[in-house]
Amino acid sequence: MIKISKREDIICNNKKINWMYNVVKEVLGGVSMKKIFIGLLILTLFFSGCQINVKNHGNLAKPSNQNVSEDVTPNDIQNEKWRWSFKDNKISSLKDLQLYKSDDGGKTWTQIYIPVNKIPESAYKDAENIVPYFMDNNVWIAWIVPQTLHILKTKDGGLHWDIFKFEIGKYGEAISVLQFVTPEEGWILTTMNGAGMQINYLLKTNDGGKTWENVNITGKKNYDGIYSAANRSNMKFYDKNNGWISISNNLAPDPILFRTTDGGKTWSQIKLSIPKSYKNCYLSSANVPVFTDSKNGKLILEIYGPNKDNKLEKHILVYETIDGGNTWRLRKN
Repeated sequence: MIKISKREDIICNNKKINWMYNVVKEVLGGVSMKKIFIGLLILTLFFSGCQINVKNHGNLAKPSNQNVSEDVTPNDIQNEKWRWSFKDNKISSLKDLQLYKSDDGGKTWTQIYIPVNKIPESAYKDAENIVPYFMDNNVWIAWIVPQTLHILKTKDGGLHWDIFKFEIGKYGEAISVLQFVTPEEGWILTTMNGAGMQINYLLKTNDGGKTWENVNITGKKNYDGIYSAANRSNMKFYDKNNGWISISNNLAPDPILFRTTDGGKTWSQIKLSIPKSYKNCYLSSANVPVFTDSKNGKLILEIYGPNKDNKLEKHILVYETIDGGNTWRLRKN
């Protein structure tokens, strides 16, 4: 672990500028103070790499994780406190990641310093994607360079950063979803892609991201990840105990859906009753259930299949639960 502190003397604030103004005024006397002040402000912003307020934040869009359904907001982290973007949509470039923080409910945004210069380029240049997660003033930025998981972490909104790296071996080459349920307890759903197939692994940390362990989802003794003919996967924990994993299916309309109610200690596979009229379709989505309370929720399946003219057609199936996800019923149109 490497600990990085952003020096106080490079953080912009009004007191700093006022102090510099007064010093120069004493030394130079009659020289135009307006010109001196403007010059000092420009130099301070340029050399310090300080945090700059951005009022026009409409372009601070959050790119979807690379293999999560487009209409899903993974981790629900597009909020009024944190946003991010990648320059030129370079989702695998740590240098192009831009973080923004708002302390006034989204009216103005401050770009947050990321200590990329403290990390060797070899530690991130081969990453397939860079994935951030936010919780109050805690930020995690994670990526995988085979066979190592790298994490940048701050606890104070970006003033100080820690760098962790952990050897995960074969358990993933890209991150599908990153989520923390507490500042210490977190999850990563990883993927490995092959010819027409995908392997998913679930990793868990109990120390804020320093160390990780592989979680057996199926409970089988010879467990070695979840193999599927898929290209999308998703995960969502609604609290410390209740979590879901969803994987698409390129061979059938049935979702590959797992659920835990004990914080990931055990998992059960959830089966849905798919109408026979969709038997020749395939499931393109990896949506997790969306709950309005502890009992009521819905799950949306995006299914594609040939119509009577043998052209590909999209179908939306909506399943509903009234018992917290134990049973599901297809909503009638």
